Amino acid sequence: MMYEHCFVQLPERVKEKMKDTLVPLASFVNDPSWSEGSIILEVVLGKSPFKRTAHIEFLVVKANSQYNVILVRSAIMTFGAVTSTVHETMNFPVLAGIATLYAERGRVIECVKINRTTVMPIIHEDGSILPNTSFPDQKIIVGSTLTLETKDKLYNILAANLDVFAWQVSDMTGVPHHIAEHKLNINPNIPPVCQKKRGMAPERTKFLREEVRNLVEAGILREVKYQTWVANPVMVKKPDNTGCVWILRI
Repeated sequence: MMYEHCFVQLPERVKEKMKDTLVPLASFVNDPSWSEGSIILEVVLGKSPFKRTAHIEFLVVKANSQYNVILVRSAIMTFGAVTSTVHETMNFPVLAGIATLYAERGRVIECVKINRTTVMPIIHEDGSILPNTSFPDQKIIVGSTLTLETKDKLYNILAANLDVFAWQVSDMTGVPHHIAEHKLNINPNIPPVCQKKRGMAPERTKFLREEVRNLVEAGILREVKYQTWVANPVMVKKPDNTGCVWILRI
């Protein structure tokens, strides 16, 4: 994977080798996108005599990132490399033995700083901020009583941690259970009570149907058929009247 800001720095004779490709990408940016093209480049890892060369095919991606390129699993297998995230190293075999690459901590910190300056949130006149320009309808209201210093710190935190927020339903999938898991504290000695099915107003029913459809498509919910047990959803308006949230009354 090669990001566009790195691709444009290549010589013209090299960029001319890029081929058109139709490969959908997900998880690299907020919305599913398409690659700009593919290009095969000669990649050299290590220094003589502990170096190895291979031709790797890269997909060029137009997205903000603190990285220039990402070696995916197929590229790592080409080099026969073994990586260690904990030790920030990569080992791979060469004719002279086993080569080891170490991460440069200073270079990583420098890249993070550069990335933070390019994704600063947009600040509106009413005090609200737009952290992610890909989702213009998702704004954050900042308290007017906060000091300028506190607001600046808040802006920097949001800009540096955009990837930890769920901007769309599909971003909520894949969270390990040891990080986030909800449990119901139910007394096993109390028998459950079956609820009577309750109807809702048409506009609430329409909104709830759309929300459930998004959760089912993202794999968060799945359809089951119970003839006896029914949990009635309860619609609650947001304080700013921009929409509703819904909960299940158990």
